[in-house]
Amino acid sequence: MKRMRWLAGVLMAFVVALPAAADEMQDAMDRADALNLMLQVRVQPSQAQQMVGPLQRIQELVKAYDDTQTNALNRLATSLQRARAELIAGEELSAQMTAALDGYQQQREAGRQALYSSVAAQMQLVASTLTAEQNRYLDWTPPGSIRPEELLAERMEMQQVAMGRVQEAARMLDAVKHLDAFNFVTARSPMINDYLALYFRPDAQQFQQAYQIAINYTSQVRMLSEQQWQAQSLDIGAGLVEELGLMPQMDPGVQPGTVPWSQLYRVVTNPQTLVVVRGLAR
Repeated sequence: MKRMRWLAGVLMAFVVALPAAADEMQDAMDRADALNLMLQVRVQPSQAQQMVGPLQRIQELVKAYDDTQTNALNRLATSLQRARAELIAGEELSAQMTAALDGYQQQREAGRQALYSSVAAQMQLVASTLTAEQNRYLDWTPPGSIRPEELLAERMEMQQVAMGRVQEAARMLDAVKHLDAFNFVTARSPMINDYLALYFRPDAQQFQQAYQIAINYTSQVRMLSEQQWQAQSLDIGAGLVEELGLMPQMDPGVQPGTVPWSQLYRVVTNPQTLVVVRGLAR
């Protein structure tokens, strides 16, 4: 059943891959969306001129991908018709047919990933034409699936940062735990303040909130036996770092008020965006 659904999707893709008449209404709506985005970030004519090149290359990349997929479907047309007949007749697909269909699916997925990666590189050039203030409203960071090597390096770096912060928190908690009774009362606050000053401005509201969290943790740790503390110190340190909001995040998600990468991708790959940018560049 799963194979039948997949085959039906491929057959539909083969049909819609044929050139279709331009939808003027849709083109007008796409131009309006692109123009609205450009006006929101206040793109200047000089910036629009610099965008034309990357946007042209994006259109070339999209066309090359579409042509490749159309050619692959054309080559597969006879096999698709034969596979459809076999499935309708209730027969099992032959090993050769299954291999051909799987090969096409793998090729299409590889082509899509390559397109995403190539377009993402051109999107960075578009982003470079804008100021930092303009880019505040746009999320140009591609998802990790498009940059696996970079993602692995980032993950390793973040793991190192996270471990460093956890160990630092555990050291502060350990130092406070082992204060004598007098210094626990007099020195605990300065020690916590010194630790928090590494991450928060002392005059910020966040500092006071973080201070209360750290106070609670030091009180809890003080009540643990030495054996319990030694067994749980890193876990408790990680809990403090997490609650303070200091744990590095691999995918922090879309920031509120920004246009996500997926939407920017749809805009820059739409040919009507190039039409709009050329108009703004005049």
